[in-house]
Amino acid sequence: MNPGQPFRLGILRESKKPHDLRAPLVPEDCRALMEAFPGTEIRVQPSPFRCYEDSQYRDAGCIVQEDLLGCNLILGIKEVALDQLLPDHAFAFFSHTIKAQPYNQALMRHMVRNRITLHDYELMTDESGQRTVAFGYWAGIVGAWHGLRMRGLRSGTYTWPKAVETGSYQAMLHILQTETSLIANLDGSPYRVLVCGSGRVGQGAIQVLEDAGFMALDPQDFLNSHSNSPGSRPLIYTVLRSKDLFRAKDGSPYSSQDFYTHPQDFESCIGPYLGSADLLINTIYWNPDAPRYFESAFIQNSKFTIQQIADISCDIKGSVPLTLRPSTIEDPYYGISKGTLLECPPFEPHSVDIMAVDNLPCELPADASYDFSSSLFRHFLGPLINSPSSIPENSLLLNQGRLHPNFKHLQEYAGIA
Repeated sequence: MNPGQPFRLGILRESKKPHDLRAPLVPEDCRALMEAFPGTEIRVQPSPFRCYEDSQYRDAGCIVQEDLLGCNLILGIKEVALDQLLPDHAFAFFSHTIKAQPYNQALMRHMVRNRITLHDYELMTDESGQRTVAFGYWAGIVGAWHGLRMRGLRSGTYTWPKAVETGSYQAMLHILQTETSLIANLDGSPYRVLVCGSGRVGQGAIQVLEDAGFMALDPQDFLNSHSNSPGSRPLIYTVLRSKDLFRAKDGSPYSSQDFYTHPQDFESCIGPYLGSADLLINTIYWNPDAPRYFESAFIQNSKFTIQQIADISCDIKGSVPLTLRPSTIEDPYYGISKGTLLECPPFEPHSVDIMAVDNLPCELPADASYDFSSSLFRHFLGPLINSPSSIPENSLLLNQGRLHPNFKHLQEYAGIA
């Protein structure tokens, strides 16, 4: 854009179905952005399903209209329909093309042909490489809620609403804090939860457990804490990091650098924990070269005590081999029979219950949007509008249809000769 011209920001109506209710920028931050950078104009496409009403954007000072032509940057959430991608414009959304995902190759090639500039949220990181703009925390919140909810559905001791039915984490928090005693094992033994991973998603899951009154133990103490003596805590959890989950095949000390560089040289050592817990919450995305946590047949072992698995990462037949398919918000659970290792209805005797919803933050769209919007404002939009002549490099996948040098390996995928 030319110096002195107002910055025009557009917000898309989500086109992917089922419709995503989240918003990349909430009305409160729209107002704050225009106040911080006078002359900034924000155009919002009307939407009958977005978690914030069109009137809220109007009240914040935005222009609600279909036409986004001429915007300097257009924001979405999920993949954008091809007919919404205005040629020679800049966009920011989750493209799901960075790993050359086959199902989005047409999207990538369309963007290249139409000289699109794309900032992908997955690429927005700080100096240390940590993601700055993401929904992972809320995936962890909702995923852990599902894990505890499955517990009640199997035992018949309590029935909680789905997260999407509560409307907010505040409503969920009230349930967590008033019905904690219902989670505990009826025989007096501790109810035990494994959380695999301590990143953004893991922190969301941990928040739920803390709010429900669980006590954290380090991994070794967790293995040793089978007491149901008077005074023992009825609800406990531990967090397993990669060093707790995997070991080098040659017996050498664990090295995170070696693991992430050569994961095929490692093997799982999670076995003892699978015989010491009731619920497994998986928050770690799986590298196909890395070992699985266990193989499916292990659930037939009498030492396997896990009853429910909340696989937030949802890597199909990945680190959790029982995750055979994604589930949905409408129908979030299925079972895996210990006898046949095949899918069965959830909560049947001699089965393991699986939650593998792959769009968990959509269950709390307003809460998730609020956090995402705040991060997007601070880490991306503010710096960009403050210096519009400089394009943020760390988020750039395409610049006017040309791949950023970091992604030259996608040339064939993108149809670039």
